[in-house]
Amino acid sequence: MNETEQKKLASKIVLKAIKSCNEKGIDPYIRIGAFIDEVIRELAKQNDDQKIAKFLETIAEKVKNGIYSKTTKN
Repeated sequence: MNETEQKKLASKIVLKAIKSCNEKGIDPYIRIGAFIDEVIRELAKQNDDQKIAKFLETIAEKVKNGIYSKTTKN
C-alpha cells in the first residue's frame, strides 16, 4: 500500500472513531482533545520533544493560513 492509500485508510479509521464518539454522546472538544493527546503520545514514541514541537508549530501555521478552514475542500 502506497502513502496515499495509507493516508486514506487511516482517515477512514479516524472518521469511524469520530462517528463512534458522536454516537456515545462525547463532547466534540473532549473527543478532539483526547485524539490530539494520543497523537502527541504516539509522536513522543518516535521523536524528541523539539521535533514534536516543530511539527505542532507547522500545523499551527497551516491553521493560521486557513488550510483546514471549513471553506477549504480537502
